[in-house]
Amino acid sequence: MERYIKILKSYKRMPLELETTLRENVHPMVIRKHEVFQPIGTVTDDFYFVEKGLLRIFILEKGEQVTFRFKKEDNFIITLRVLFPEESEQEQGIQALEDSILWRFPGSLVDTLTKKFPQFQRQYCTILQKDVMAMQERRRCSRPGWDSSNYDRLRLYSPELLDRVPIPYLPSYTSIPENVFRHLHSSRIKLNMSSVRRRKR
Repeated sequence: MERYIKILKSYKRMPLELETTLRENVHPMVIRKHEVFQPIGTVTDDFYFVEKGLLRIFILEKGEQVTFRFKKEDNFIITLRVLFPEESEQEQGIQALEDSILWRFPGSLVDTLTKKFPQFQRQYCTILQKDVMAMQERRRCSRPGWDSSNYDRLRLYSPELLDRVPIPYLPSYTSIPENVFRHLHSSRIKLNMSSVRRRKR
């Protein structure tokens, strides 16, 4: 069974007809490392399930790229036009930071399924709710002027990002100047190594 089917079923059981329709219309796509598959200023009108890999959603501020979100395995990426009707809301690019496999749900399919199947509507609402919760967590680790607190919160709640994301993408995500972020990162690593040595004695 495809991983995305298992995740959707964990949100709400689905009838066989819905599962069959998904299998017939949702297809995998491979995104290579560094590839930007949604340039800023466009909306693909799909949503995607990340089966494998790591991606970042970024925006432009004063001509500079700012990392807004990260998406990894078992996450959904929502780029439906119905949610981004204004041009000003289409200023998000999506780039793969690792070779990735996504499952593509066309926007027209999502519209049809939400109208036809209450179960899918429930699944879709759960996806949106989880996305909002993830955005709130991002805000909590990107408060301006809270450099050390932001870094520690990132390390506590999303430690895998420190292992997988190239350092240059993390300062803008946490609202920490890059030199300060590197200093915090280096000092925390040294602190961890010191703690390990003490435990071994």
